[in-house]
Amino acid sequence: MNAISTSTPRATEPSPVAVVQLYDTILLHIGRAATAARAGDFQKQFDEVMNATRIIDGLNRHLDMEAGGQVAVNLRDMYQAISKALLRSVGKLDAGEACDRLIEGLRDTRDAWAEISGMPKLAVK
Repeated sequence: MNAISTSTPRATEPSPVAVVQLYDTILLHIGRAATAARAGDFQKQFDEVMNATRIIDGLNRHLDMEAGGQVAVNLRDMYQAISKALLRSVGKLDAGEACDRLIEGLRDTRDAWAEISGMPKLAVK
């Protein structure tokens, strides 16, 4: 899974460890969005969704579509779908559950990057 080139690191190119850390931050923001939605605090939910989508957009922009091949295409599709689903969830009655499903799906990709990086997988809740 070399969709983000790691052969010659540059200041603007995240390492696999940094990618895992970014996924962890995305998961944190989505979890906070779910909590806010369940509490009816849709402004907080919106803020957390925007924080998550900014990071997702950054990951998307760093994909090396030539070197990454189909993996990069799949990641781009996933990033776009997650961002759309997050934005559509704002203010919805089932937003907490929608966020929970997104977290579940993102954990697998996060754990794949963790394996590449030699980092531990997330504990299953």
